[in-house]
Amino acid sequence: MSREPTEDEPTEDDIRRALELAERTPRPTPLYSDDLVEADVLPLQEFLRARLAELEGRWPMGSDERFAARALTSAMLSTAMRLTEEITTWRQALAEGRGEEPGLLQTLRRDIGHDFNQLVWAAQQWRAHPDHERWRPRHYLNAAHLASLLGPRSGDTSTDAVRGPYGHEAHP
Repeated sequence: MSREPTEDEPTEDDIRRALELAERTPRPTPLYSDDLVEADVLPLQEFLRARLAELEGRWPMGSDERFAARALTSAMLSTAMRLTEEITTWRQALAEGRGEEPGLLQTLRRDIGHDFNQLVWAAQQWRAHPDHERWRPRHYLNAAHLASLLGPRSGDTSTDAVRGPYGHEAHP
């Protein structure tokens, strides 16, 4: 026997609408480059691929403009593929507990932010396009990296003390 919902309880229609809205609501953009996942790259890659294909299609075969558009497409897609590989490697290092390991791993972390930002800055040229998702550059690896740049720890003002594993000495 089914009972009638009270005024305070959601109906089945309310629940169905909420689930539909949740599916359409984009997940929040990560604040830090350490939070990026492979799925964050695909919409950006596809957006750039489509915009650059439109640009390339405006020019006749053999023209310098078409060549330049094709070269930019190759560069952006290469960056997107490299970024996906970097993120995969970073996620694997995190799973192994090596997230703060200095040297090549920190260089990898820096490169993830750099490559993502390069794609974001290219996409910003089409920020008025309806498919643009308002991607934002990532300036910090994580909250600890941001905090390390805001001020010295324990009164020490040396660059090494302030930046710790995020400073130049962490990169080969």
